[in-house]
Amino acid sequence: MEQNFNENEHNHEHNHCHCKEGCFKFALIFFATILGAFLAFYFVADYTLKMMFSPEYQMHRAEKMMRQMDRGMAKEFNKDIDVIGKMIPNPVSITENNDAYTVSIALKQFGNTAKNIKVNVDADNVLKIEGNADIKKGHSENLINLMQSYKLEKKVDFSKMTTKEEHGHYVVTIPFLAQ
Repeated sequence: MEQNFNENEHNHEHNHCHCKEGCFKFALIFFATILGAFLAFYFVADYTLKMMFSPEYQMHRAEKMMRQMDRGMAKEFNKDIDVIGKMIPNPVSITENNDAYTVSIALKQFGNTAKNIKVNVDADNVLKIEGNADIKKGHSENLINLMQSYKLEKKVDFSKMTTKEEHGHYVVTIPFLAQ
């Protein structure tokens, strides 16, 4: 019986010791998990902050914003014009080739005559287009007034600008300034 008692006491000590080992293992695993999570968060946050404040990242963001603005301006450039509930296509289109900008203005909205249109480029390299027309049909009268400005990317020589009327369009060619 004494041997049984000693075995029970030994088993109880062994179980008690095993419980301490299990608790210790659990505490170590818990601590290691918390430490690992903290280190992962620290390295990700550190990398993100370094990247956000680097000049390369800021330049990339600025370039991305410029591309988005260019796309938005291109959409706006090709957008139709709302004339009191009636949409009409934008009469102005600008193309760029190797040596000049070509501006084409549909004359239909301006009484089919180029004398109702003025085109000039100011000192800041901004192309300004103005068109006016007073069209009377029967008992109705339509007043059309168009004013559009475009910032030209390349410097132009306005003194060498040429104009012509062709196929219902007023075509203006503005050569680039010789470098």
